[in-house]
Amino acid sequence: MDKKTIFITLLCVLFVVSLAVNGFLVFVLTKNQASLEQLEVSKKILDFRNMFTQDVLLSNKEIDFDTRLAMETSVRNLNNPEIFSQWQKFTNSQTKKRQPLKLKDCLAC
Repeated sequence: MDKKTIFITLLCVLFVVSLAVNGFLVFVLTKNQASLEQLEVSKKILDFRNMFTQDVLLSNKEIDFDTRLAMETSVRNLNNPEIFSQWQKFTNSQTKKRQPLKLKDCLAC
């Protein structure tokens, strides 16, 4: 074999190896991206629960409009239909007796 054939063969092998490594890196990157997105969603849910606990459960005063608006916005930003549904049930409960039951449902999500 002459030098030209060896060089072309070597380039082809390097190209195939490069493709394999790039494919693996893309796989790892997409897997990490999905994990990061799930982590961000979990962080948003925990932030909402912390806000809800601090501003509603541990508060000794009436919930003002700004607090309620902030919580409503936070729930909507979660883009989770189950949590939003439970939130709607909690906010639409008409009696004080039903609110604790709806609260338990809301926190169970």
